[in-house]
Order: sequence, then C-alpha cells, then structure tokens
Amino acid sequence: MTEDTPIILTTAPSISHAAQIIYGLDLRGIGAKTIHNPLKSTDPHAIILTKGNQDLARSAIIVIWDAMLDATPRATDINGNCYFCGYDTTGLLPPILCPECGHELDSIAARRAASEGRID
Repeated sequence: MTEDTPIILTTAPSISHAAQIIYGLDLRGIGAKTIHNPLKSTDPHAIILTKGNQDLARSAIIVIWDAMLDATPRATDINGNCYFCGYDTTGLLPPILCPECGHELDSIAARRAASEGRID
C-alpha cells in the first residue's frame, strides 16, 4: 500500500448511511470522507480515513454500525429463524453461529445483509 492509497474503513449502501458514519467518526475526532467504492462490492460508497488513527477509526466503525443497526440485533426473522437459511435458532445462546449455514447471526455483516434484504 502506498501513501496515496486511501484507507477504506467501511462501505455503505446509501449516501445517508455514509453521512451517518462520517458524522459518528467526526464526533470522535476522526476525519473521513465518502468516495465511489473502488472495490467490487454491492455498496457504492466507500468511507476513507482522512485524519486520525486507523485502529481507533476501525473500532469506532463497529460502534457506529451497531448503533445504526440497533433495530436489527440479530439476523433472524420474527420467529427466530436464520435470515439466510431459515433454520430455527430459538433457544441458542449468543453469539449465534447458525448450525445449518454457518452465518454468525450477531455480526455486523449478517445484520446489515438482513436489514438491507440481501443474501450474502
């Protein structure tokens, strides 16, 4: 990685998600901006670091995504079935790793996919 290569902290599916992430980073004294995502991803927006510590920024991203996905605490349907394969996960203790398909249902990636209606 060269000094000119941007450090992508996360990606976002919409400009409003990107704005929320940048705002959350700014509150923590971390500079970031949105660019067109150069990676092959379903998310068109990439949030890159412009000032601040990369490790601190990455840990802040986890907290910010958790706050944004607060309404989706786990990637399951209303009946407790795995969002990805339909396996009944009721009664399993967190963190839930679906025994059928292997998705970590408490992870940010799984919760994002469920909240956005994607099957990753």
